[in-house]
Amino acid sequence: MIPKFIELSKEENEIIGKYSSVLEKRADAFSDKFIEWLKTNKRFSHILEKYPHDKMRKGISIGYKSIIAPSKGWEENFKHLSEVHYAIGLSSDDLIEVYDMYFDDIGDGIEALEIDPSEKLMLKCAIRKRLEKEMFDHINAFQELQKRVLEDRERFYKAITDISKMINEYEDNISLDNMLREIATIVVLDIDLDLVWIGNAKPQDKWMNIIASAGKATGYLKDIKISLDPSIPEGRGPAGIALMTGKPYVLNDFDVTIFNPWKERADAYNLGGSANVSFKTRDGTIWNISMYNEKGKKFPEKIEDLLTDLSIEIRFLIEHNKKEQELKKLRNYERALVKIQRLLIKNPPPEMIYNSVVRIINAYTENSHTIHITVPDPNSEWMKTVAAAGEGANIFLNSRLISTDPQRFPQGQFSTSKCFREGRVVIMNPQNEPQFVKFWEIHPELSIRSVGSWPIFEKGIKNPVAVLTIGSRDPDYFSEDLITLVDQTVSSIEMAIDQYRSKEKIEWMGFHDPLTGLPNRSFFEQSFQNAIKRADREKKNLGIGLMDIDNFKEYNDTFGHIAGDELLKRIGLSLSAILRGGDVVARLGGDEFILHVIFDDPKELDSITARIRKKLSSIDDKMTIYFSIGWAVYPLESKELYELIDIADKRMYDQKRIAKKTFKREV
Repeated sequence: MIPKFIELSKEENEIIGKYSSVLEKRADAFSDKFIEWLKTNKRFSHILEKYPHDKMRKGISIGYKSIIAPSKGWEENFKHLSEVHYAIGLSSDDLIEVYDMYFDDIGDGIEALEIDPSEKLMLKCAIRKRLEKEMFDHINAFQELQKRVLEDRERFYKAITDISKMINEYEDNISLDNMLREIATIVVLDIDLDLVWIGNAKPQDKWMNIIASAGKATGYLKDIKISLDPSIPEGRGPAGIALMTGKPYVLNDFDVTIFNPWKERADAYNLGGSANVSFKTRDGTIWNISMYNEKGKKFPEKIEDLLTDLSIEIRFLIEHNKKEQELKKLRNYERALVKIQRLLIKNPPPEMIYNSVVRIINAYTENSHTIHITVPDPNSEWMKTVAAAGEGANIFLNSRLISTDPQRFPQGQFSTSKCFREGRVVIMNPQNEPQFVKFWEIHPELSIRSVGSWPIFEKGIKNPVAVLTIGSRDPDYFSEDLITLVDQTVSSIEMAIDQYRSKEKIEWMGFHDPLTGLPNRSFFEQSFQNAIKRADREKKNLGIGLMDIDNFKEYNDTFGHIAGDELLKRIGLSLSAILRGGDVVARLGGDEFILHVIFDDPKELDSITARIRKKLSSIDDKMTIYFSIGWAVYPLESKELYELIDIADKRMYDQKRIAKKTFKREV
């Protein structure tokens, strides 16, 4: 409320009006004195460097002339003058000093007027009152500005405080994307904005990836493009300038050339100003926070400092969250590794290992989109997924998706494909690979932002026997520590497979002849028990055949033991090829073999003998091979294996005696 003693009377208003044209010229000239006053004060040197003097002089002149002769819209000029004074950093004491200077200057002008002394006195008194009234309003407006700015700053710092509370409230129980969405919401509500978005990009990226947004104008962001490339229009807007300079950038008016690419959509959402700040996190990721006001609203003065403070807090939160999430992820992988190692102690077969590994990793870890293990198909370019878990698991299990052919796009360019061909760990960020876009249009559920593939080797085999692949929608999923943990997991898998193969080999050696690879006597005895059960069940006969090579000693003596061993191997392969499924041939030792075959008609045994004779007669080009074989039949002749073997043995030697009389040996 204006004090009564500075209100002007009718006569005082009239006398100011009478001499206003003369006084306005004096007021106009005062702008130069005001600038000179600024120059004498070092506190305002940065203002003189920042603002063009002509523009500053014009604004000050309009303001001070309005005090003498208020015109239409002078309230806006006065408001603008208050804002200019505040913007350049004038205090209330500075304002009083400037008004005193102004009064003294106007007073000198009045003294120079050739008018009646009583009018001079009344004019000076009226000008003093007018200036005191304007100074009163000016200081009130000035203080109101200070209050509004302080309130704006308080809203900013409330947002900063609310954001910092998130560390204690959520600890490591919130994902980075969700945390950023909550930060955007806090900023919108606390600062009263229409839109806030937060995005990031890797140094090699061309476009910003908008991760989180909030506010009633989020539709503005649909299909929007913000580039890191300042050579194109999408990289020269407010956000682009902040990204390029690394400094906060504020634009209170969208009617400028740099904003042309987005002006139409901004008008559609009644947006009129943008404040932007960018920063980098330790991993090199570039971040940007953009805030939007509705038309007619302005951001507070010196918002750049507030933006910097806000960016520092958000950067700290991002770093903290990423650290916590990374530790949590590593702990989960460590638990998964322990679980896998406990399972591997039981020495399961590879197929069970593969299924258990993908299931355990999927169960113990977060943000892993899909896990699968693939093996090469020796008869095809396509790899076969033998175990899968997570999203899209059924697609991997039931479709041909991964090729070993590098010329097939994109199926031959997956990390799994490269890992198998190159025999090394392959980490990829597929969102940067254009060849996958069409593939994801067909399989959107398989879209991922990072993927890692690990080769699984077996001793003695050059190429990987399988590939473990882990995909995630987190672009920074594979840290060095995580890669090391997966390396350890794969190493454990390889050791377990080697142990299983060793055990398998020992078991195989216990039941097989090491020279020919045929079953041995122990295996034959076990398989005989299964064969008689089948024969009884199907009401068939079981033939036991005992066989040896008649001229093997002669062959050995002629061509040597190495050649003899090779001959035995070829004979073993030939006998295995002749027999039908379910029939078994074993090597008892030396040149002696034993068979069991299921049959209906005894003539079948003659047919088998004939096939063996035909095969062995041409098995070697250096000597014709002869053999003798004796058969015994279960259950007609006995139900006991050793009795059947004795019968077959006698018949074999009977055949040998006949053969000695019939055949002439050939070298």
